Amino acid sequence: MTMIQLAYYVEVVKQHHFTKAAEKLFVSQSTLSKAIRALEKEFQVEFINRRTKDLQITEDGLVFYEYATKLLEYYHTQTQELYRHLHCANSTLTLGLPPTAGLIYFSSLLYQFREAYPETDLKITEITSKAVRDLVDEGSLDLGVVIEPFSDSKFFRQTVYSSEAVLLVSKQHPLAARRCVEFRELEPERFLMVTPDYMYHDLVLERCKTAGFTPNIVFESSQWDLLLEMVANDQGISILPKPLVDKVYSDRVHQLHLKNPEFPWALSVIYRTNKFLTVPMQRFLKLCGKAQWPS
Repeated sequence: MTMIQLAYYVEVVKQHHFTKAAEKLFVSQSTLSKAIRALEKEFQVEFINRRTKDLQITEDGLVFYEYATKLLEYYHTQTQELYRHLHCANSTLTLGLPPTAGLIYFSSLLYQFREAYPETDLKITEITSKAVRDLVDEGSLDLGVVIEPFSDSKFFRQTVYSSEAVLLVSKQHPLAARRCVEFRELEPERFLMVTPDYMYHDLVLERCKTAGFTPNIVFESSQWDLLLEMVANDQGISILPKPLVDKVYSDRVHQLHLKNPEFPWALSVIYRTNKFLTVPMQRFLKLCGKAQWPS
């Protein structure tokens, strides 16, 4: 079965006449007849009743006509989309970034991308990981950056940076004399947390639950620097990505490795499994694989 055979058959049914269909398609009647007979032979059914004077479509022929029409529509739509993508290397790339990920990890990468591909219109949307997932899912974003662990069969993901989350206490806190702490020891502490719209918020709660307690959350903020300032002033403890602390606050707070459970932390770029990878998307993902990330 070929698209040409399907197109010939559909036109014959539409015109309800071999001669008219042949004229519209600029082919001979014999060419149409051979194409339709080839389809009937392949599917082992009769689409056209040739024992009558007028052209008569069989029940099987009508069913096949419906499927053939849909197949042709899908073929044309996908062909147009493929052509558009193949010839739009200079088009737009939309990327969703959690605020801190953009500031700490992707600023250099975004600069490299703009320098290498100035013809591509790179549009950045700064939103939380939870919002990133939803916007990539609905097609508003080509790519999105999320915090691991992330598992959803709708998406492909490429891990681009791995580190850990650490416990942060003030230099005056009793735990400041230690280098490692178990989660269960944090039950009596006052937690300073990011707001629930951050995926990271859920990850902290999950680990506390695994350790057998619900954290005493005394303050929540979307501003990571505010949380760090409050920790430095001994107003509570917080759990944040180590690279973030190393970058902006390492001299004012004390970091402890977390265990039982441990707290690995990673960033991944996601995109829909049914998404056609445009040239800009391919270029960005390739650049992510080559990037030198902060240690």
